[in-house]
Amino acid sequence: MRAKRADRIATVVFWIIGLVSISILLFITGVILWNGLGKAIQPSFIFGRPKGFKAGGGIWPMIVSSFYITGLALFVIMPISILSAIYLAEYAKDGRFTRFVKFCVDSLASMPSIVFGLFGMTVFVILFGWGYSLIAGSLTVALLNLPTVMRSAEESLRSVPVTYREASLSLGASRWKTIRKVVLPSATPGILTGTMLTVGRILGESAALVYTAGLVSRHVPDSLFDSAAPLAGYIWYVQTEAGAPDYRAIVDGSAALLLVMVLVINFGARRIGNYYQKRTLAGEKRV
Repeated sequence: MRAKRADRIATVVFWIIGLVSISILLFITGVILWNGLGKAIQPSFIFGRPKGFKAGGGIWPMIVSSFYITGLALFVIMPISILSAIYLAEYAKDGRFTRFVKFCVDSLASMPSIVFGLFGMTVFVILFGWGYSLIAGSLTVALLNLPTVMRSAEESLRSVPVTYREASLSLGASRWKTIRKVVLPSATPGILTGTMLTVGRILGESAALVYTAGLVSRHVPDSLFDSAAPLAGYIWYVQTEAGAPDYRAIVDGSAALLLVMVLVINFGARRIGNYYQKRTLAGEKRV
């Protein structure tokens, strides 16, 4: 009787905690969308350019800058993280060096983004002389998210059953061919999910980009060395420093649009991961 009573009490407590957490999340999301969705769906706002101290400006350069930075960062992150994950999961032996590398990666993954922003400003902006530019911001957020993607890819590779490797090797395939033809396709759902979630994190990043890419841009970047203004950083700039009469509407609309973009990307990550997982399970059944 005591065990049943304790189980019921625990169930009620966990349900209450879960409902409170979901309610807070829905409340925050609802407030942001309620305040800014009307502004965010206006074509003149989405495809327009900032007007400085005048009302009615748009955010198109900031949207494009955000996707430019995200694409360039992924271009740097993906090959490095996947190859590093393959080495750690398939080739590296468990020893002091491997544990040291994992400790460093985990430490970097938990480091505040503002530290990466200061590092990027010191190295890319000042030392390399690139100034506030698209490439400086992209490399900074690439360094910021590289440990997370690498660890996610490593865990996805380790989750592949050992029997897959043994079956491939027993049929005469080399170790690299086994990784390329068997392990990587099986780990693709986890790698894609981790990558897509990282895309959402990059789109919402501001602290690391304020010091490296810029705060506001009235034109879409034409080269890697042009200044860029990601949407999250622009929201902070408009709220704290801009002098536009309708700054509150700009902030609310930009926040709502950014939230929608991140939600769509996270939803897409789940769908893509489930799709590849179903394909993998279907392939296993056919075998």
